[in-house]
Amino acid sequence: MPLLEIKNLSIDLGEFKPVHGVDMCIDSGQFVSLLGPSGCGKTSLALSILQLQEHANLSGYILYQNQNLLELSETQMNTIRGADIAMIFQEPMTSLNPEQNVVLQIKESLILHNPKSTKKKILELLSMVELPKRVIKSYPHELSGGQRQRVMIAMALAGNPKLLIADEPTTALDSVTQIQILQLLLRLKKELNLAILFITHDVEIIKDITDAFYVMGSGKIIGHEAPKLPHLDKPIPLDKTNAHKILQVKDLTVKYNNFVAVQDFSFSLQQGETLGLVGQSGCGKSSVGLALTRLIEAKGEVLLNDVDFLKLKGKALFDARPKLQMVFQDPFSSLNPRMMVEDIISEGLKIHKIKNIPDRVQQIMKAVHLPIEIKNHYPHELSGGQRVRVALARALVLEPEVLILDEITTSLDIHTQRIIIELLKELQNQLHTSYIFISHDMRILASIAHRVIEMSPRAE
Repeated sequence: MPLLEIKNLSIDLGEFKPVHGVDMCIDSGQFVSLLGPSGCGKTSLALSILQLQEHANLSGYILYQNQNLLELSETQMNTIRGADIAMIFQEPMTSLNPEQNVVLQIKESLILHNPKSTKKKILELLSMVELPKRVIKSYPHELSGGQRQRVMIAMALAGNPKLLIADEPTTALDSVTQIQILQLLLRLKKELNLAILFITHDVEIIKDITDAFYVMGSGKIIGHEAPKLPHLDKPIPLDKTNAHKILQVKDLTVKYNNFVAVQDFSFSLQQGETLGLVGQSGCGKSSVGLALTRLIEAKGEVLLNDVDFLKLKGKALFDARPKLQMVFQDPFSSLNPRMMVEDIISEGLKIHKIKNIPDRVQQIMKAVHLPIEIKNHYPHELSGGQRVRVALARALVLEPEVLILDEITTSLDIHTQRIIIELLKELQNQLHTSYIFISHDMRILASIAHRVIEMSPRAE
């Protein structure tokens, strides 16, 4: 008898049906991969197993140990959630409570299943997910991406589940940390006889370890074989005819209290060039981007057209800000959920009192291949690829000379990644904008970067 069997499952959200007619089977101790592009229904399917999707009408069968979960009350489902089936959500930073340290977050999960849980049990869970004891008092923002993911796994294991649903748990991690998290999950699978439903769009990381593939497309299971990666073209050669150094960074240093995140980091950037920054999680890549845009304090020199951006103040800084823009790693959390697309893109134009705002918005939406009819949509109504385009449009509408792109393709499926990369090349060719492209994916960097700098993590 399968541990979990899904039969003819359909999900109706009123306006649309993200899942229809899905069948799936997971045995005890099995590693099952659910693959598919952004918006194909993978997460909706996972949430339906624990009935966590609001306002959803479910039909079909979700049989856990031959018991139909769709027939259970909310009280009965609460005895299943965490204790029998647990879930690791896609983005740890939005799933973890920023006001609670590690010990409180794990303790909260433990108490739900055992009110008499002790600190010893918390330490056992930390050891199980290979986290050092010292992180017990740390807050989420003080941890690396890999450490946050391990905390999420520890919380999920608190109820000794038989099935673990892992929704894109390695998406935002560098390749080394991805391997570490996968090795951890495989060890736990073996030691605990744990079944794992692993949701991902990155077939490369799981193709050799999975027991069964389920490939989704448009809400249906369309295959059981790993799809091939799409071909990525090489970067457009840099035109050096009229190129000049637009940015020179000298001895950039960033400190967080007593921790040095970046030390004496120097590089230069030519007009129309794409410079790749690569390195493990926690090496300081994002800190470089935040420092260059003066969103965090830093020391050193940042010469933008021979003017030190770090020394500008008042009106001079305000007037210079449009020249150096940044697109952040997670578009969904960086876009205001209460603002429509048109307002998000035009906000910078209004702040800098730039004229012809409606025309500028329409032009940039066309440039990033956004349909004009979505201008009155909110971020939650957009796909992952559309959110990235909106974030790009918001930055590019100010006509920056340097655009910093922080892991903007990380959360996208492989086909949408290719579309965004080709769009960036097209825009660079048209606008001659210089890019600093932050990533941990050498495959992506090889298709867009003219040069790559590898950053090493700083020791504490």
